Amino acid sequence: MRKYCILWFSVLMTASVGFSQEAVFKITRSYFRSDPFRVEFSSFLKQLISDPTLANKILEKRTDSSLFYFQGTYATAFNPFFFKPKRIEVVLTEMEVRLDSLTKDTIFTYELFAFANSTKDGSAEINKEFEKIFKHYKNSFTRNEYKENPPEKNKSMTYNFFDRYHAISPFSLSLYGPDEKQEMCLIISIRLDTYNNMAMLAAPFLPPTDNSEDEDQ
Repeated sequence: MRKYCILWFSVLMTASVGFSQEAVFKITRSYFRSDPFRVEFSSFLKQLISDPTLANKILEKRTDSSLFYFQGTYATAFNPFFFKPKRIEVVLTEMEVRLDSLTKDTIFTYELFAFANSTKDGSAEINKEFEKIFKHYKNSFTRNEYKENPPEKNKSMTYNFFDRYHAISPFSLSLYGPDEKQEMCLIISIRLDTYNNMAMLAAPFLPPTDNSEDEDQ
């Protein structure tokens, strides 16, 4: 009987993980020109780095003392939003994370930055876009956490979205500014890892294991 319970748990877990994964897949398909989940990760990297629509590229390859970093600005009319940003930038960065008190790992954060002037119209448009994205995806995750910058820093707010089966939030939505350039910025962040050259959501929890003998056998 126990083996059937474990099998049923695995089915439920797969369905729940698939629910949040599908939400992330929709976000990358809708907002990112290069989608890490559609092809092998090496092909995605090549596509992103060689994208002819990107200007002002910055590429720092991984070394023994530094992690991978890529940044670019879309120089053409690429715009996945319902408002017209002042500019759109994309960043893929490898970062170290601590999963618990003993375990460290590296993941990738894939981000899209949409900038607008902090005028009355610009602020209204970017806030409206922020609210639209939040309302569209908030029910696709188990919960979300809201954070703000301290008052003495530039104003910002972030929603981190979580599911039950990943230790790290797979999706974040942020609104930042106005900054010293009198700009506001909407940020879409996806956190991912790789396995066998394929992208996956970062830091999945492992299902419980039972090494004891099956009493029903």
